[in-house]
Amino acid sequence: MVDYRVRSVSLLNLVNDVRKGILIPDAYFQRNLVWREIHNKDFIKTILLGFPFPQIFISKGKVDVAKMTTISCIVDGQQRTNAIMTFIENEFDVDGKYYKDLSDEVQSSFLKFEIAVIELDLENDDVRVQEIFQRINRTSNSLTTIEKMASAFSTSEYMLVAKLLGNQIDLVDSPDNEDFKEDPNIPKDFFVWARKQKVKKFNQLLTGKNVFTPRDIAKKAHLMHILNIMSTVLSGFFNRNERTNDYLTDYALNFEGKNELLQKLEETADYILRAKLKPKSYWYNKSNIFSLIVAVANSLEDLKRINPELLRDSLENFEADLPGDYKLAATEAVNNKKERELRDRYINDIISDLIL
Repeated sequence: MVDYRVRSVSLLNLVNDVRKGILIPDAYFQRNLVWREIHNKDFIKTILLGFPFPQIFISKGKVDVAKMTTISCIVDGQQRTNAIMTFIENEFDVDGKYYKDLSDEVQSSFLKFEIAVIELDLENDDVRVQEIFQRINRTSNSLTTIEKMASAFSTSEYMLVAKLLGNQIDLVDSPDNEDFKEDPNIPKDFFVWARKQKVKKFNQLLTGKNVFTPRDIAKKAHLMHILNIMSTVLSGFFNRNERTNDYLTDYALNFEGKNELLQKLEETADYILRAKLKPKSYWYNKSNIFSLIVAVANSLEDLKRINPELLRDSLENFEADLPGDYKLAATEAVNNKKERELRDRYINDIISDLIL
């Protein structure tokens, strides 16, 4: 049983604790910020009206005896805390008024607002903290499949390689992970290895070419894409996420092929970027870029002697007279094995014509 206590804290104390760094709002088990401005405004208006809202969960953390301090983490309430912090910093208005525009009386009332808090008597790296986070988010505003997977497999080396490719892991060398940006249970050896890797091109291709929107990236949608690309390059096509789920477990402790796969995907991305596709190219559609990356990766050694711009020209010619079955396979049931294989056959035909 987890010991906890229910108490209330003023909004002022919450803000000051975050600013002092003794309350971490975005710890490793958290989802990325997904609230839109309309959600932030509606929440702040709730406080200004003096209405209650659901409690915030906090893990109490470990006492640093030498410093006589405790660093706590928000388990549930990150979006609400961020809304409060950004409103106070005048990043958005509510009903036409920024925080700075409010009268002293209204500001005082806002800062004195009491927030219900459930304080869990757990250290921040306790596995139960992550489980509590997942259970809370099974209901309203629930986590997406990939957000659940990223949390459940946060220490799986296979997941960590995908996060590295998608720029979803903090590699800053923080002493003893004081900011809890990453799971404290991740082996330090992984960070040593990851800091030596070059993954700039792959990340640029997936996140800098309008394949995924900022909101997609915030919800880790590109991470699921990366995991499935990795799994397909390793062992061929499958339905949706089937093989990826297996690899997350099989390669949880040690992913021996990570160096080779990382290099292959980085070189693949570099080749596609050098093809200089149009900014709004049809091939930057999610299903098409998936298939293009897989096909180029599987033919990379032969393609290295072919000018990437010739591939671009062939892809544009194919797009100009797009076969009906390809178009359908790129827009409906795109994650089924059958549709993935069909797209791959067409792209491989294009590549084969260039190589011959």
